[in-house]
Amino acid sequence: MKKTLLILLTASVLFGCSNKKAEKSAVMDQVMKVHEKVMEVDGQVIANRMKLDTLLKDNTLAAKDTALQLNKKLTAAEDAMEDWMHKFDYEQKGKSDEEVITYMNDQKKLIMAIDSQLNIAVTESNLYLKKVKSK
Repeated sequence: MKKTLLILLTASVLFGCSNKKAEKSAVMDQVMKVHEKVMEVDGQVIANRMKLDTLLKDNTLAAKDTALQLNKKLTAAEDAMEDWMHKFDYEQKGKSDEEVITYMNDQKKLIMAIDSQLNIAVTESNLYLKKVKSK
């Protein structure tokens, strides 16, 4: 009876550890997937900022306020991404699996918010640039 209980206890501890390792790996992968998606949008951010800068320098816009506002949104989104990247610690050395899981879940929320911020800025600037180009 004691041997059976000891085997079950050992198995549950080992299963619990491997379960935490799997959860840790999964959440780290999720963070990196969102990061990769955000990095794909970064090229569009840069392209749209360049187009807006050109329009602003050429003084071809009747109302510059919208272009300036969109340029600021793109810059803020790009700055948020860069700030996140500089602060992000993928390795999490010396941390327990539980601490890493908590950290990565928090980072996932942050990077998803940045993804949303980037997508909104790119979508709005694309619409504006399309509208200006068609005039």
